[in-house]
Amino acid sequence: MKTPITLLLFTLAFQTHADELDQALAAALPANEPVQATFKSIRLVQSQSVETSHQGVLNLTISHRFGPFGTGPEHGFGLDFARIRLGVDYGITEQLDVGLERSNNEGNPLDLWVKMRLLQQTTNGSIPLSVTWYSSGYLMTDPGNALPYDLTFERRLSSVHQLIVARKFNEKLSLQISPTLVTRQLRPFEADKEVAAGVVMGGRYKLTQRIAVTAEGAPMFYGTSSNWDPALALGFDVETGGHVFQMYFSNSAYLSEDRMYTQTKGGPDTPLDGGSISLGFNLTRGFSW
Repeated sequence: MKTPITLLLFTLAFQTHADELDQALAAALPANEPVQATFKSIRLVQSQSVETSHQGVLNLTISHRFGPFGTGPEHGFGLDFARIRLGVDYGITEQLDVGLERSNNEGNPLDLWVKMRLLQQTTNGSIPLSVTWYSSGYLMTDPGNALPYDLTFERRLSSVHQLIVARKFNEKLSLQISPTLVTRQLRPFEADKEVAAGVVMGGRYKLTQRIAVTAEGAPMFYGTSSNWDPALALGFDVETGGHVFQMYFSNSAYLSEDRMYTQTKGGPDTPLDGGSISLGFNLTRGFSW
């Protein structure tokens, strides 16, 4: 009788020890939590980042672009030639964000966009990347009565589509890459095609708790003529409470992505010709509803 009782007690003791060991191992494993704040704004610099607004948060974004420094001191090195873009976006869910923006670029484009988060990187690496889909449709609200050609409704339409893939490597470094497709009916040169394709690349590196340096480039490899240069930008993010202030330098005169990717002319010699560089900034403020 003693042997079965001894075996039973031994089995119970072993099972208890095994359960405690499993709990200890589980506690030692990294928590499988979504990685937060790959970037601090829905925009990397000029382009959309992988981030979406949180559910119930309304963002107001003001984007401002001055003229190129090459305009000289008589025009305040570009301060006299300002372009502005006003936008709002709202987080319908944690994965779905919609926005509406209007700028005073040529044609006064109005754009409606949607971002959907498909994957979110996790802290234990089970999902190594964050992936977001972005689509935007543009309408030139100015019918172009003063232009020397017929600007029909169809010719005033364009769109941008991106698969945004990003990774936060550590608390300082985040990188992203976005295969990009642009469609447009109105094209300046015959060599410009109705569909253009390229890739937007960029990253962010934190210098301090509240300041980070950002950069992006948008080379197009199909559908744009040799008249155009890649849109490039270098900036700084400053976090101030509920605001994110982004100051940057860009070689593009456009704020709307459809034109920025396909109609940037940096300079007569190089895309980073000093006279073609402009100062710009984004100011984003979030409101919870």
